[in-house]
Amino acid sequence: MNDYIQNIRTKLGQDKFIHPAARIIVENDRNEILVVERLDNGKIGIPAGSLEENETIEECIIREVYEETGLEIIELEVIGISTNPQLETVSYNNGDKIQYFTIEFYSNKWEGHIEVQDKNEIKDSKFVEVQKISQLPKNELSAFESLAYYQKNKKIMLK
Repeated sequence: MNDYIQNIRTKLGQDKFIHPAARIIVENDRNEILVVERLDNGKIGIPAGSLEENETIEECIIREVYEETGLEIIELEVIGISTNPQLETVSYNNGDKIQYFTIEFYSNKWEGHIEVQDKNEIKDSKFVEVQKISQLPKNELSAFESLAYYQKNKKIMLK
């Protein structure tokens, strides 16, 4: 947990608050999707994270991808904005609750090789066949709905 959220938690306790965040679908040339295996719950997810103080949302997702996978994002596209409380509210194992206000991104332009930088949060990261994304949490799966909408309509999806 970053210092910013720790400071908020000191004041709020475990009460729910709304926090900006980002998630991204990263695709390789074989149409495989980048996923991470989280240490806190052992589940797979797409790279994502919370906005930190003095950071833009683009800087946030570029930092998160690097920390979680070692890859450097070259180009980003905003594909969706997800604010649905039923989809974006997360209750953590320690009792903390956050309702995320999430900007969803897509990229197929990146460089580097996979090497997890933040070994406190991420166990592994790798590209997988698109069929494996059915294992993602609902809020992360919804980014693929945003991507399809964006590709069809050339507009970001609001949900």
